[in-house]
Amino acid sequence: MNVIRNLLALVGLLALVGGGYLFTRAAADIDAFTRLDPAARQVYADMWKKLRETGNVADATVWKVPLKEGVSREDAEQTMRFVANEHNIKNVGELPLSEQVELMTGKKQRFLKIYQFCNPLTAMRMVDYSDAFSAYLPCRIAMVEDKAGRFALYTLNMDLMISGGRPLPAGLRAEADKVRDIIRDIMERGAAADF
Repeated sequence: MNVIRNLLALVGLLALVGGGYLFTRAAADIDAFTRLDPAARQVYADMWKKLRETGNVADATVWKVPLKEGVSREDAEQTMRFVANEHNIKNVGELPLSEQVELMTGKKQRFLKIYQFCNPLTAMRMVDYSDAFSAYLPCRIAMVEDKAGRFALYTLNMDLMISGGRPLPAGLRAEADKVRDIIRDIMERGAAADF
């Protein structure tokens, strides 16, 4: 009888220790989450919804804007350059990847080109805040021809960078929001060829 009682006492003690450990871990996670930007919950909920639907983390962390019917890739390119200039954001480079692969392989490729835009002052402020932000620079928009011949524009979901962690300092947040809005405007107007 003593053996059973001691065994039950040991199980009870292990349950209390395990429960205490889990409670401590959960409390630490909850505390860390409450220190994030107020918009973080929605940002991660949206990301999780896309991840659940697609099973692809890349799909879950980007914005996609298909080109409107009748808009050529040339029209979209020209419009994106115009809108970037209108917003005084620098076009700091273009990578014609499909063209390069065609030269390397001699085989026709579906269109893939990366456009790079940057506000150098905001970029440096972001890196001054955290060196890791350098990996997000410059802002990139990719134009991709899918396997059915339709074109779409893609960029990283900048809300993850802006609102996914602890709140950015107010001035930096305002600058980051402005760049995000400009990149979205470049994409939306580019996809519609809306000068």
